[in-house]
Amino acid sequence: MKTLPQSKRKLGKPPRLGEFLAQKGHLSDRQITWALEEQKKNGKRLGEILSSLKIVSEDLIAQSIGAINNIPYVTPHTMTIDSDLFLMIPEWLARRHLAVPIKAQEKELKMAIADPLNYETLNDLRFYAGIAISPAIATKKNILETIEQSYHFDTSSVDKIVQASAKDFTVGSLQVIPDLAESNLLHMDTRSLEEKSLLGPVVQLTNIIIGKAIKMRASDIHIEPGQNEFRVRYRIDGLLREEMRLPKWVQNPLVSRIKILATLDISERRLPQDGAVRVMAEGRAVDLRVSTLPANHGEKVVLRILDQSKVLIDIDQVGLRDKDAEIVRKMIRKQKGMILVTGPTGSGKTTTLYALIQELKSVTNNLTTVEDPVEYTIDGINQIQINNEVGMTFAKALRAILRQDPNIILIGEIRDLETAEIAFRAAMTGHLVLSTLHTNDAPSTITRLIDIGIPPFLVSSCLIGVIAQRLIRKRCSRCLELFKADDSNLDIFETGCSLCDHTGFSGRIGAFEVMPITPKTRELISANATDSEIRAASVTVGMTSMEEDGLEKAKMGITTLEEVNRVVEKDEAFKSTCPKCHHAIRIDFLICPYCSEASPYVCHACGKLLQPDWATCPYCRHALQNDPLNET
Repeated sequence: MKTLPQSKRKLGKPPRLGEFLAQKGHLSDRQITWALEEQKKNGKRLGEILSSLKIVSEDLIAQSIGAINNIPYVTPHTMTIDSDLFLMIPEWLARRHLAVPIKAQEKELKMAIADPLNYETLNDLRFYAGIAISPAIATKKNILETIEQSYHFDTSSVDKIVQASAKDFTVGSLQVIPDLAESNLLHMDTRSLEEKSLLGPVVQLTNIIIGKAIKMRASDIHIEPGQNEFRVRYRIDGLLREEMRLPKWVQNPLVSRIKILATLDISERRLPQDGAVRVMAEGRAVDLRVSTLPANHGEKVVLRILDQSKVLIDIDQVGLRDKDAEIVRKMIRKQKGMILVTGPTGSGKTTTLYALIQELKSVTNNLTTVEDPVEYTIDGINQIQINNEVGMTFAKALRAILRQDPNIILIGEIRDLETAEIAFRAAMTGHLVLSTLHTNDAPSTITRLIDIGIPPFLVSSCLIGVIAQRLIRKRCSRCLELFKADDSNLDIFETGCSLCDHTGFSGRIGAFEVMPITPKTRELISANATDSEIRAASVTVGMTSMEEDGLEKAKMGITTLEEVNRVVEKDEAFKSTCPKCHHAIRIDFLICPYCSEASPYVCHACGKLLQPDWATCPYCRHALQNDPLNET
């Protein structure tokens, strides 16, 4: 066989293997003819025939195929390969396709493959790994040697954990949904994760950890590395609960698997990363926001669970008392100004904002939100997702929104001066602006805004009101029914039932502090008044403190006193409850405003505050022996 002249070949077409080997002087025309005759008999590839006939070595054939197709040639049996990678491709699949992983690169897995030109092989490997494949070529002999050396994990301990954890959860019930709005998620396969469970215990374990968390109503999953093991904890109703402890060697494969789902760089373990993935679980869409953080003993991973099917609630359902709900409705009926919902992370601020949006939604309003992330989709409003990677920040989105003729603007969070300034300017120029801020209570919101850099005159003129809140656990409804059926069983709330996982609590409700901005409050803000002065003025016009609101819910049986004390910071303006009606009362009240009972904390003669061990009032010399304070 003679090689074709260069002019007669198709432009850009690479030479065939026989031509290439002949050009390099490794084959004679007689040897090529012999090999082609054998190929007609058995239908094998030319490279296999040349190797079996001992004409050309297997290594030379692999190197030649790689050179022709610009595919690197590797010798995996001599390479140091991260053992975690072998958990991404099961041994049976590696043997079927004669392929082994050799290196994790950014958003792709480099693999040594005996036949890297086979599309079906590459597609199969990509499907099971859940990530793009970058092929290199290696000999069959070297790949089999690597398989024998590397697939030796004892997964029995993880298998036991999987079996124990899967009793109440079907492993294959998760399905990854690609987000077509983001190009970096387009490669993700929508086939069921049940098929991917063939990867072995690590993938099954990942499915179970996520699936059980969703089923148990967890808001977050924490994967925390230790020195000799690592643990998985769920945050349920605001409290972290340890779910399982796992052997240390499973840590990196598990983290890598989660990174693959969230399209993060599995090779980067020194820097924090953020990603997202949407899955179908139990017939509903659930978003997972993934955050990784390098720690002392490995990467810590937190997955925030956002259930897209969660029913949006209105103002009357978030936990506001009738009086506060009416104040909030008056606030949102304003045509311009700013309303802030404040509290720490995980205090339910977004839920309250969405409740306000539900009330404001109308065909006559142009309502636009800018969020990071968009937690729940609401029909009838325009929702904008922040994307810092492409420069879509809160400030940039707000500038664009103001050119879209909005009536109402919702800002997910005020994080910096630039965003705050644009938001306040919008509130001042005829728009109703809703947003959140991280503060401890309603009065301290004023101080926080001024500290950010907003002038006091702008705060006083634009701010309509502040809603501060915390989330407290509610008593389990099933436990309440059992208790009412048998009120002699006083331990029911300690032992709980299967519905609340024997905690006595199920779900959470808000404890609120609603502070409308009155003319008096505006004067105090402009005069740079302290938090205490603003609080005193707000209480005078009827503001209920967060602690008093929580105590009222405990009195109604919605929650417990211990739960209120755990979550809500004690208001120093309140000493205790009235000994007669048990309402929370200020320590400077002369009588209880609810039942007219004399206050046990002040002198009845002059109204000054007293100490429990005083026998005489030091202000008016009134004897205290017969006062309620000494009797208690």
